[in-house]
Amino acid sequence: MHMPAQHGSKTNIKALWISVVLIFLYFIFEMTVAVLTGSLALLADALHELSTVIAISISLYALSLATRAPTKTKTFGYLRIEIVAAFFNGLLLLGMAIFILIRGFQRAFNPIELPALPMFIVGIGGIGLEIVTLVLLYGGQKESLNIRGSFWHVINAFFGSIAIIVAATFVLFDIFVADAWAGIVFAFILLYASYGIIRDSIFILIDSVPKNINLADIDQDLLKIENVIATHHIHARVVSSNITTFSGHLVVKDLGKAEDILKKTKELLDEKYKFTLSTIQIESEELAETDFKKLEYKKENR
Repeated sequence: MHMPAQHGSKTNIKALWISVVLIFLYFIFEMTVAVLTGSLALLADALHELSTVIAISISLYALSLATRAPTKTKTFGYLRIEIVAAFFNGLLLLGMAIFILIRGFQRAFNPIELPALPMFIVGIGGIGLEIVTLVLLYGGQKESLNIRGSFWHVINAFFGSIAIIVAATFVLFDIFVADAWAGIVFAFILLYASYGIIRDSIFILIDSVPKNINLADIDQDLLKIENVIATHHIHARVVSSNITTFSGHLVVKDLGKAEDILKKTKELLDEKYKFTLSTIQIESEELAETDFKKLEYKKENR
């Protein structure tokens, strides 16, 4: 069995807390400048900073729940909470993208005069803040889809800051429509990020097979084990970001060899396929449970 990294590690929680405080303070500053100048690019970026604060806050709450021990009614504990949180983070990004797109196209046809200097200041300050935050979250996003959602919020904010600087350069030469187009480009970046997070979250929530796993390959490897003559009810799923499980039934020639077969099976699943937890049922041909077909994937469609 491969033990997963602790989702609620103190390092990840500390990084998230520092990030959320820094971003919230910057949101107040940027929103103030956006309101005073009327810049759509700044407004879009400020709203995204707010969505990042909300996303990281959700991540913190999810991480605290994920550390709770399993119970008799929740045998996997609250590990799936982080996936649900990631899903809502994705929806939040999607909503922001749609809002900014609508405002962006409206402003593109009715540009307003804007001061360039405040945009430069906000853009440069944002890049500095986002680099610090990305460094803080980089390690945790490798382990947790939930933290990856927050990490992507910050990446999008980073590109948003670059877009603000580019737009400010055009505004400096009285090309005010650049502010609207910067917001539109930023919205498409948000759409891309939201799609990936929502897709991956749904993939896990509906108990899909891990992306790096091919059940047909596992089936063939199991059949190569001596005395194994058939397999059925083969299942693999992702419980949380770095926790995968496998279960399956093996039909064997000789039940007297069950312990040896089980040992080889566990070695295969642990060492080659890196499952966190595997559950194997060994059966004789006479006792093979093959009657319940609804949860049996069709091997010919593999």
